[in-house]
Amino acid sequence: MLLVYSSQREFVPMVRSLLCLILLYVGGLGMANKALAQEQGRVQKLVPQDTTERKRTELPESYEQRSPYEQHIKRSADLEIDGLIVDETITKIGRDFYEVFNRQWEAPPMASNYTILIEEMPARGNTSIVSLSVNDEKLFEQAMQPRYDIIEEIASYMVGAVYEYLVKDELNKQLEAEGRKAREVY
Repeated sequence: MLLVYSSQREFVPMVRSLLCLILLYVGGLGMANKALAQEQGRVQKLVPQDTTERKRTELPESYEQRSPYEQHIKRSADLEIDGLIVDETITKIGRDFYEVFNRQWEAPPMASNYTILIEEMPARGNTSIVSLSVNDEKLFEQAMQPRYDIIEEIASYMVGAVYEYLVKDELNKQLEAEGRKAREVY
């Protein structure tokens, strides 16, 4: 680049502009904007503000005053998953158990906020150890053979056991909410 200048008055602003371009290229816009502001005598003063304190007038008063995006976020935050069945199986035996259990499973109408976890550990030979937990409480652990009729029978038995467990758990929650002592499970 060839710099042609006629006097020192023209040279200094030209060097400053060139320096700003170099800063823009090397350091990004932040440094270049600062340099341009200092060159033009417009130095920005930083005013400390607490971002957690907002004026009452800035907040929307009601649900209708919110933007459609905020309304969508609010509705999705209210969404709650009532039941979840998690498959952590490895072999065909475990997957067959999970598929039969999932096909037969129907949650009790009053049950909410539960997680059913089906885990599997391969065992010696062609067997697997399948365990079933509800809300991190292990209800069942059984070594299974690769026979589909046995897998179906155990899965349908476990559907009934989990259904009964969730009904009792919901009843205990209701009793505790009323201030009564929950039934003890032995």
